[in-house]
Amino acid sequence: MTTLLNILISFFVLLICWLLSQVVTNYSEQLDKRHRTAKFNPTMRLIIRRSGQIVIYLIGLLIIGKIWRIDIGPLWAGLGVAGVAIALGLQETLSNLFAALFVLLDKTIQVGAYLRLDDGTVAKVEDISWRSTRLKTASGEKIIMPNRLFTNQKVITYDEADRGWVLTLSAVAGPGSALKEVKAGALAAGLKVAKKYQKKVSPPQVYFEELTPAGLKFKIIIKIDKVTDEPLARHELLENLIMELNKRSCPLVGR
Repeated sequence: MTTLLNILISFFVLLICWLLSQVVTNYSEQLDKRHRTAKFNPTMRLIIRRSGQIVIYLIGLLIIGKIWRIDIGPLWAGLGVAGVAIALGLQETLSNLFAALFVLLDKTIQVGAYLRLDDGTVAKVEDISWRSTRLKTASGEKIIMPNRLFTNQKVITYDEADRGWVLTLSAVAGPGSALKEVKAGALAAGLKVAKKYQKKVSPPQVYFEELTPAGLKFKIIIKIDKVTDEPLARHELLENLIMELNKRSCPLVGR
C-alpha cells in the first residue's frame, strides 16, 4: 500500500513539474507576442526558458527522492565533483555564456543597435548567442566575436533609429601650415560632407590636438544621419580635406 501511495505521489509531483514547465513556456510565448518590437535575442530566450524548466524538474526529482527516502547526500557530492570538473573543462564556454547573460540583462546593448568598437570599427549587432556576438560592419563584413572579449572592451552604442551618428577624422598638417588656413580648410571639407549626408545640417567642429614632430595634429567631427553611410562619408571627408588643404598650401602628412 505504501509503495502504491509513493508511486501515485511521485506521479503527481512529475505532473505538477510538467504543468509548471508548460506555464513557463506559455508565459515566455506571451512575452514574445507582447514585446515583438523588443530587440531581445531569441537564442537567449530559449536558453533562459530551458534553464527554468530544468530547475523545475530538478526540484521535482529532489522531492521524489525524499518521498522514497533516497539518501541524496552521495549524489550531491558526486554532482559537486563532476560539476567542478565540467566547469574547469568548459571554463571558456561558461565565461562566454555568462557574458552574454550579463549583456542581455543589462539591456545596454541590444540586437539591432549600431556600435563603434575599441578599434574604431562601426558595426550592427545581428545576434547575441550563448557563445559569441555576431556583428555586421557598415561595409557588409561579418564579425564573430566571443562574448567575453566583446564585453571586455569599450563600445559606443546607438539605437538603430538614432540620428546624428558622429564621424571623427584625425589628420596631421605639415610643418609651417597656418592655423587659420588649416581650420578653414577642415571646416570647408567637413561642411561639404555634412550637407550631403544630413537632412538638417549641423556645422562641423575642428579641434587642434597637439604639435608633433611631423606637424600639427587636428580633428574634424561631423554628424551623419545614417551609420551605414559612414565608410563612404569618411572617404569623401578625407578626399575633400586633402583638396581643401592643398588649395591653402597646408598639405596633409599623416593621420
